[in-house]
Amino acid sequence: MLEGLSQAFQASLGADAIIFMIIGGVFGLTFGALPGLGGTTALALLIPFSYGMQPMVAMMMFGSTMGAVPFGGSVSAIMLNTPGTPQNIATCFDGYPLAQKGKAGLALGASLTASPLGTLVGLAVLVLLIPVVRGVILSFGPPEFALLVFLGVIALALLTKGNALKGLISGGIGFLLSYVGFFSMTGETRFALGIRYLEDGIGLIPPAIGIFAIAEAINLSLRKGRAIATAVEKIAAPKFSQVIEGMGSVFKHWFTFLRSSLMGTLIGLIPALGGAVANVLVWITAAQLSRRGRYFGTGEIEGLVAAESANDAKDGGALLPTVGFGVPGSAEMAILLGAFVLHGLVPGPQLLREDVSIVWALILALIFGSFQAAAIGLATSKFIVRVTTIRGDVVASVVLFISLLGSYAFRGSILDTLLSLIFGVIGYLMIRYDFSRPTFILGLILGGILELNLLQSLMMSDAGLAIFLLRPISIILLLLIILTFFFALVLPWLRHKRT
Repeated sequence: MLEGLSQAFQASLGADAIIFMIIGGVFGLTFGALPGLGGTTALALLIPFSYGMQPMVAMMMFGSTMGAVPFGGSVSAIMLNTPGTPQNIATCFDGYPLAQKGKAGLALGASLTASPLGTLVGLAVLVLLIPVVRGVILSFGPPEFALLVFLGVIALALLTKGNALKGLISGGIGFLLSYVGFFSMTGETRFALGIRYLEDGIGLIPPAIGIFAIAEAINLSLRKGRAIATAVEKIAAPKFSQVIEGMGSVFKHWFTFLRSSLMGTLIGLIPALGGAVANVLVWITAAQLSRRGRYFGTGEIEGLVAAESANDAKDGGALLPTVGFGVPGSAEMAILLGAFVLHGLVPGPQLLREDVSIVWALILALIFGSFQAAAIGLATSKFIVRVTTIRGDVVASVVLFISLLGSYAFRGSILDTLLSLIFGVIGYLMIRYDFSRPTFILGLILGGILELNLLQSLMMSDAGLAIFLLRPISIILLLLIILTFFFALVLPWLRHKRT
């Protein structure tokens, strides 16, 4: 572990690593402040440009991007009452009322302090848990990994916002498309329809760029000249003295900060829940436990500290199932998992045993990105807010240009660009009709892994599918899958029947 940390730290001091971490941080901060875009779109756009980079440098760029996104979202949440990302929803509850009272600087100061410190707490928990997880992972075989992949997709489909059935359909379609092309175990080419381009499979980059970036560009272009976000009223510019006071408020409410950070980390450990759940659930808990809970939602600084510390700490938790088991803890981690595949990295025992320096690189970059975003946000908060008033079609043009350039630059193929456009239209239709895009991408990424582990499980067993009932960990995972279905589908149906 310490040797991996040393390698990652030395790599982070290199000029190329620093440059790309700064680029990633600025990218994440900007996309976090633009409502509707967020971290998934930022990562999807950066992945093709990372092709050819050293894996460690690429992971540092991605880590810095993810670390910067939450604070970017908090700026527009506080100043405009419009969360830049879903994980900043609860930030609006107390952040915007503070800004209305002329205390925008107080709110921004608390946010720019709670965000990076929350990241530190989440990653500290991650570091403590990695040795434990390594031992657990070594007891996993093909049956366990097959069920774990299935559990991850099911959880993301059923527990994320939206229609559960549509989430399952999205994941199922992702699975089906992952089986297009050459299959190494049988030597067959499947579902290619005689098209040579499809013989190598659909891949990840063109669909990811299309589903997230181009789909959002289409959505923004339909605003017909409207700004991305419009302030409800003019908010006074942040005052530096208030910013300092806001920074101190985090330490004044240190217990709330620590409790919220730990809760956010634990929520992040559960695949599919993500920052939005951490942000809101921790805010509600803080309101229930605080002596001033009745004032939460009216501009209470303690509520803002709770929300902001939780939505950053969750990254440490979400990173653990991603690097340890190959099951993303959030939508952003699903895209990160695709970046792992692109750079030849295999999450799980091999990564934690042979490439643990990659994990340390991500941890260091997350810290760097979070603190970088806080520093830049403090100096340029007025400008960042103005970005959200740019017309939607202007932002759409820029995002579309970067998307098409990235999809072409990946392999120099115009067919990749065409495929990105096709998935862009599909992604927009998914937005319009409330289908889960993260679940689709997760199915596309993990479908091949599920199939491979399922076939290996059947090959090593004389009992057929009964092998999943003969191993203790497999039984536990099956019970978790059943419980996920129960709480997401059966329990709401029973409640509806009673009413």
